[in-house]
Amino acid sequence: MNAYRAKPNNVPWPPIISISSILLSILLGLLYTPGLPDSALLRLFGAALAVTAVFLSAWAVLTLISARTTVLSHRGSDHLVTTGPYAISRNPIYLAQPLLLAGLGLATTNSWFLIFAVITGLSTYALGIRREEEHLLARFGAEYEFYCRRVRRWL
Repeated sequence: MNAYRAKPNNVPWPPIISISSILLSILLGLLYTPGLPDSALLRLFGAALAVTAVFLSAWAVLTLISARTTVLSHRGSDHLVTTGPYAISRNPIYLAQPLLLAGLGLATTNSWFLIFAVITGLSTYALGIRREEEHLLARFGAEYEFYCRRVRRWL
């Protein structure tokens, strides 16, 4: 556990995963897109979901900046942030990433975004969240454990 005390990761995996997922969804969508129904209601719901994801991510980033701790996923946290969106989800930025992909998929009828939304969530958990949780536990101990009991990982 001490290996994670200084910082959770050497590589900022979560943003790399998300950006790669968006680019691959666009590229694969240009080559071939398995069909999604082209419904105005689905497109509208997808756009709303994407906007909600951007809002959630921005709110989370601003909360971290206000708390004077890092926003970068491969840097060590200076403070345990439990307010704003962090009072609802321990990982609001990581929750926003697959929601954005799903929203883009529905808004554009590109099913690759939906496929990569799932891949992004699973990959972010495996390469980012687990290591960050170890880091936060090593840095903040019982305070972080208490926070984990009060607030769910995703929602």
